[in-house]
Amino acid sequence: MAVRDDSGELKGWRPLGGTIEFGERAADGLRREFLEELGKPIREPMLLTVMENLYSHHGTRGHEIVFVFETAFVDNQACSNDKFPFDGGGVANEAEWVQINRFVNGSDQLFPAGLIEAIKDRS
Repeated sequence: MAVRDDSGELKGWRPLGGTIEFGERAADGLRREFLEELGKPIREPMLLTVMENLYSHHGTRGHEIVFVFETAFVDNQACSNDKFPFDGGGVANEAEWVQINRFVNGSDQLFPAGLIEAIKDRS
């Protein structure tokens, strides 16, 4: 999913996902997010790693724990779409497939920092 600055310029990309609700397991949260955002169910997620991300946004420090999963759509035909428009919290957005080489060679940024190192050997 594209990450844009306040002027609309592309800063980089991040995987689909979202907040884990109280009492919800991370894998269940991922299933829910894919259904909410894309309307598409996913196969059983496999946990790859857990990352701690410290960041700053508009001068405010942030801290998040990121669960990184590998999964696939239940319907393999869903992968044939290049882009997936969705409404994320009242904001029109779009997810799209991005070649991993763009992150490996540094032409694009993948967020959170360190994620590309955690997943690049899995492709």
